[in-house]
Amino acid sequence: MISKAVIMVGGGSRGTRFRPLALDQAKIMFPIAGKPLLAHTIDAILTIPTIKEIILIGFYDPAVFTEFILDFNTKMKYQNRDCYLKYLKEFKALGTAGGLYHFREEILRGNPDGFLVVHGDIICSFPFVEMIEFYKKKAAEKGGIEAMLFGVKLTNYDLFMALSGSEQSSFGTIVSEDNGKVIHYVEKPESKISDIINGGIYIFNESLFRRLSNAKISKITIANDNTTFETVDEDVISMEKDVLHFLPDSGKTFVYEYKGFWRAIKTPSDALWANELYLDKVFQTKTGHGRSVIHRASVNIEPPVYIHPSATIHFENGTKIGPYVSIGANVTIGAGTRIYNSIILENCEIGQNSFVRNSILSLDCKIGNWARVEGTGVNLISINEIVKKNGPTKIKKVLDAESSRVIGIKDSGNICILGSGTHIGDDLYVLNSFILPSKSIKDDVKYEIIM
Repeated sequence: MISKAVIMVGGGSRGTRFRPLALDQAKIMFPIAGKPLLAHTIDAILTIPTIKEIILIGFYDPAVFTEFILDFNTKMKYQNRDCYLKYLKEFKALGTAGGLYHFREEILRGNPDGFLVVHGDIICSFPFVEMIEFYKKKAAEKGGIEAMLFGVKLTNYDLFMALSGSEQSSFGTIVSEDNGKVIHYVEKPESKISDIINGGIYIFNESLFRRLSNAKISKITIANDNTTFETVDEDVISMEKDVLHFLPDSGKTFVYEYKGFWRAIKTPSDALWANELYLDKVFQTKTGHGRSVIHRASVNIEPPVYIHPSATIHFENGTKIGPYVSIGANVTIGAGTRIYNSIILENCEIGQNSFVRNSILSLDCKIGNWARVEGTGVNLISINEIVKKNGPTKIKKVLDAESSRVIGIKDSGNICILGSGTHIGDDLYVLNSFILPSKSIKDDVKYEIIM
């Protein structure tokens, strides 16, 4: 029985690619489609009826999660659901598996038959129930199972590589037999060896900790070897390099092949992409936010759109919101304003007749009247044509070319980001730019980072 789930939430020393948004709040708590990224993962875990405990492991200050955990545990008690959430803080950043080893006694308390491990910065449809059923099936077969990996099957490998902005894969690659047995795992291969990548979700049993202990011993041995020039932190353990790389040797590791949407949230543009996916999901299922998601189209609304009940929107003079817009608490939007594919966080003010597209406005931003804040977006059709013409190895140079203006600032995904407390004056144009918190913009800004 899978009774425990562990979510690896990262920590304050990570998430630099998520700036300037990470300057205002932890990436794991950033609102996506009206609720924190972490909440989407936890809601999916709750679809597993046998889950009794959810453990967060990371290096954030505990205060980041205090209110969230209190609200969750209160909600579970009110709903008579036997599930408890808690946070375990690492004494330092311990890598992608060091925290599992450090808190092994907590994870193994109660002798769970197996436990789920999820990286907190990924989004997908989270088919946990189906994955567990596959795990049980393999566990019942001759030879049993030691671990199960969540493998994302890419429908267009070259396009995925292009949008990742790298000439080689940024993810682990899984090679398996027809029955799902993993025969090879390579972290960040230089060339394509499989179209199935590591999706950052695992099911393990207690055998994981024997492997983590061996990795720990190896680290200590190297760290104390005076004859080697290699610098090793004996506390840091990598899931990918120290565990997954060796798992196929046992012949007891299997992959659950997944073909749905998937994304690792590393940059602000990823958050905007996730917002679109989750709004679509909620809109199609008609669940998740109740009356806060507007399901019916109107003159002023093109769904899917999330609007917090406390937001004030003046629907006069042609105001139009959507599609793919999330509007947070206490936001005020003036008449005649148009907003597309954007995330507007709490306490923002947008003046009359302004235009916001492909943008993220962090907390307490203020945009004047007749202002335009815009990201030009990423044209997937055009990029796909570039991939076909130039091949995946040359795509980065093509996209980075000054004449192409496809991506703009590196990793921006051609979006515009306003850090918290940013003020944009009347009649101004902000295009494909990152503006750090507490800036007052009085002139047009295009393709810039305002420090």
